[in-house]
Amino acid sequence: MKQQTRTIPGKLVDFDYSRYRLPTFVMQFKPCVYQDGDCYYAVLSFEEENDLSGLGTTPEDALIDWNDKVCEMLALSGPLRAALEEKNK
Repeated sequence: MKQQTRTIPGKLVDFDYSRYRLPTFVMQFKPCVYQDGDCYYAVLSFEEENDLSGLGTTPEDALIDWNDKVCEMLALSGPLRAALEEKNK
């Protein structure tokens, strides 16, 4: 079955991941960040079926939203998620 490619609105943002203290999954996978007007999107895949994206008013907010969705997808328990978040503080 052929994957459908998703089109992300806006332009690719040159984001320096090393300047920020970001959650574990963001630092491990480094999703791309796009800007469309006042909205930012963090995206790991462009295949619609496997898409995982975050939304925010800043690149950091979009990346944190993306990380939260990864955690939800993996159904991490509260203590494990808290431990991962604490590790990045």
